[in-house]
Amino acid sequence: MAPIASGRGENQSVTRAIELLNLLADSAEPLGVRDIARRIDVAPSNVQRLVNTLTKAGFLEQTEKNGRYKIGHRAFRVGSAFVEQNNLYSAAMPELYHLASLHITGFLGVLRENMVVYLATVQSEGPVAVTHRPGSQTYLHSTAMGKALLAEMDDARIRNILTAHPLPRLTPRTKISAPQLLKEIETIRRTGIAISEEENRYGFFSAGSVVRDFSGTAIAVISGAVPAALMKSDDRSKVADHVYQAAQNASLKLGAPISRREPPARSSRKAR
Repeated sequence: MAPIASGRGENQSVTRAIELLNLLADSAEPLGVRDIARRIDVAPSNVQRLVNTLTKAGFLEQTEKNGRYKIGHRAFRVGSAFVEQNNLYSAAMPELYHLASLHITGFLGVLRENMVVYLATVQSEGPVAVTHRPGSQTYLHSTAMGKALLAEMDDARIRNILTAHPLPRLTPRTKISAPQLLKEIETIRRTGIAISEEENRYGFFSAGSVVRDFSGTAIAVISGAVPAALMKSDDRSKVADHVYQAAQNASLKLGAPISRREPPARSSRKAR
């Protein structure tokens, strides 16, 4: 995790506390003071004061086994308040659960600093799990979610994003050519659906479509993933259609105008 730069007018202690919370939120296991100090480049004595304050406030908890630190219940309460106060969740979560009932793992994400940030995952009952923790990030160029969000931008901004740094090739199928991706984006704009065919993670097919607010602005994206090995010849269009309809349903709940775009296939499912 890159350190947060403390700019003019910012409180450095607060900045360090946020770095510490972000570090522990991303960590798969509790961390000790010295490990935290090394990772955020702060003196252990300063880290100890931070963890003491955050633990007393309930934002961190100390494990009984080895005295290391993990995220506490108050941090969870702050995250829960975001969910409770955000209409996007109430509009999108039923759609993710519906996708899961169709054996499609559903994801909700937003654009932040030229990356996709996962807000929620609803795992299907399929034999292969594909999950992303809330707050984790992924690429725009290799995911269905990311390409759906790119399609909302003008071509000049897309080129800037795609050419600012070399694009990582995550699988043999990952597209890293800006012209190739721009050509694909033309199709996404026409159909309203983005596809990632084992481009971000080997063995998975995914489709993504944006969620719009009352003004018609794309504010989020819904995607669905299915193990590619389990798909039949016509399953890809069915998954794309279900994901498109899920995004449309969530958008309508937020007051968005009815889209005139046509998904690549029509399903029998009606807007609920």
